[in-house]
Amino acid sequence: MTPERTRALAVVLGVAALASYGLLRFFAPDDNPPPKPEAARQDNEIRGVEMRVFDKTGAPNLVLVSPRIVSPKRGDEYLIETPLFDVVSDGGARWKGEARIGRLDIGADRLWLEDDVRLVGQRPSRPSATITGQRIEFQMTERVVLSEEPVAISQGDSRVTGVGLRADLTRDRVVLQNDVEGVYVTQKRRG
Repeated sequence: MTPERTRALAVVLGVAALASYGLLRFFAPDDNPPPKPEAARQDNEIRGVEMRVFDKTGAPNLVLVSPRIVSPKRGDEYLIETPLFDVVSDGGARWKGEARIGRLDIGADRLWLEDDVRLVGQRPSRPSATITGQRIEFQMTERVVLSEEPVAISQGDSRVTGVGLRADLTRDRVVLQNDVEGVYVTQKRRG
């Protein structure tokens, strides 16, 4: 091989190597690896939870959603971060609930909602009703909501408060037990 050809081949190989290096650097992943996900603090931690309970016909009649649920080792109680749930009643009404904190006891089939609890009942052809309180127990199998603490129920411009609550979400029946006070504003009928 002549010296001119050797130099030309060296230049071609150098240009090809530089082009390959440039392409590899362009398509290579960043030098900074993506941050690792936060390590779980306990042995039983579930993130991005959506639990569905179905009725006998296969339709969902209870949905529970949370960004994170944790439980101690070998325990039946789960701490739920910002739980949201949705229950369908026999009459077609939907009850949607939310709170800042929840505790789910799998063994007792109970969900306790705490801190800014809000239940909104949406019924066909009626204004929605809202139940608010600080601590409410939800019996999941029976679809019954209980509280021994002060609660408020509002529907439109009407508002009722009391201490103690029993609400059967499947039958759309709500009973305040003690110290009941309220203002009822009749709804204008359309006609």
